Amino acid sequence: MKALMWNTLVVLGCLALPSAAAENHGLPEGHWSTVYAVNNDIIWVGNHDGQVAVSSNGGETWDISTPGGRTANLDIRQLKAFDDRHAFVLSTGRGERSRLLLTRNGGFSWRQMYRGNGDEELRCFALIPDGEGFVLGDTLDDNWHVVRSSNGNNWLASRSGFSERSLPSEAASASGSCAVFANNTFLMGTLNGTTARIMHKGRTSLRFQVLDTPLSAGQDAGVHAVYPLSQNDFLIAGGAAGSDARPELFRFTQGSFTQLPAPPLQGALTQMTAAGTVILAGNTSGFYRSADFGEQWQSVNDQGVVSISCFSDSSCWYLDNNRQLNKLNIEE
Repeated sequence: MKALMWNTLVVLGCLALPSAAAENHGLPEGHWSTVYAVNNDIIWVGNHDGQVAVSSNGGETWDISTPGGRTANLDIRQLKAFDDRHAFVLSTGRGERSRLLLTRNGGFSWRQMYRGNGDEELRCFALIPDGEGFVLGDTLDDNWHVVRSSNGNNWLASRSGFSERSLPSEAASASGSCAVFANNTFLMGTLNGTTARIMHKGRTSLRFQVLDTPLSAGQDAGVHAVYPLSQNDFLIAGGAAGSDARPELFRFTQGSFTQLPAPPLQGALTQMTAAGTVILAGNTSGFYRSADFGEQWQSVNDQGVVSISCFSDSSCWYLDNNRQLNKLNIEE
């Protein structure tokens, strides 16, 4: 067990101030890259060195585990947790480096639910507790590639379940939240195709509907992050590749896309979510919030953001670009 004291709290209201840097006293040195918050006390984080840490007391102490074993050195891409004992972890990479793992005892042991092979590369996932789940990967042989489960226990590769065929080289983001389940809706987005697209379906629907989006498309361009406000109201974020690209933010509602003002950043918008009526968005150069769909943006942190997890309409945890964990309270 590793002890860790967090002394940084971001309090965000009408006038937002950047947070002071947190100090990772109890965590081992590592490239912490993803966070998932169950509530104010239970937080899971993962890193590019194959480690997962969980705290059940708001970050005062942490338990560290290595889901793939100490020699696997997995790249932990994403976490989904239900409490301080039950969590799914997705690693990414070619073939067997892409794995979906589950713990039921706080990381003491891990069960492998799916292991990639060949040219498989899994990117992001979304699931319903004890229900349906999807892992989105890069296309294979110009076919959709997802790993699906109907109950969270059995996961199988699939190429079906979409209203349109995949595009050549269509892939998923390696940095953003490109697959999300919220408000009874699954929503996913793609990069690399000649058109940036999203796929969506309701909780009980049988197949994903595929929509072309106005986001910049092409190599390493497209959708990085998605969030369903409802079954017919989506936020999508992304942009073109390169440091000189502009951030792009769109809302899909009433059957059409509307471009929203993006935060004042350079580069594609790689992180985005919503907490109640507040949009949180950024990339490695900055992190912003807006309570009016982009009409006004306020800085949360000038250290950037690499992962965000909101567990209520007013509270979130996030990792900044210095890999420090911060708490964000959104005062209404």
